[in-house]
Amino acid sequence: MDAKLINAFLTAGMDAFESMFQITTQNKEPYILDINAGHPWEVSGIIGATGFHKGIVAFRLHKVLASKMLEVSGIECKPDEREEMACELVSEFTNIISGNAISKIPEYELEISPPLTVSGPNHQIMWPKNFPVIAIPFSTKYGSFEVDVCFK
Repeated sequence: MDAKLINAFLTAGMDAFESMFQITTQNKEPYILDINAGHPWEVSGIIGATGFHKGIVAFRLHKVLASKMLEVSGIECKPDEREEMACELVSEFTNIISGNAISKIPEYELEISPPLTVSGPNHQIMWPKNFPVIAIPFSTKYGSFEVDVCFK
């Protein structure tokens, strides 16, 4: 997978997180994700991309961080709607990260699908077979998150 593509998502993840939530992020070394192994994430925002390359992007995090994002964003909601609103925010944030990353690489001619959110312990994403999934981990003072990218 092209490093320019990975760097676009790495930068977009950091920039969007800091500008929208004023939460500083620290990226760690990207790695190849073992799609058959379990994972610690409780919420995943997922977006598909089509064009010159096709792929999937997932923004993955813990509910605690999603809740903090909701709190910092100033979105008002009833206590019984809080978890659902946090998942909707993760979905929209995934859309923003993907849109910002794609705008940095216009030569890829990518278009993104509407985002969706999957939640629950050890939920699964059906990644394309035979193509690597690059995991870009980040940390914040409220917890970690990861942007996973797979393009063929």
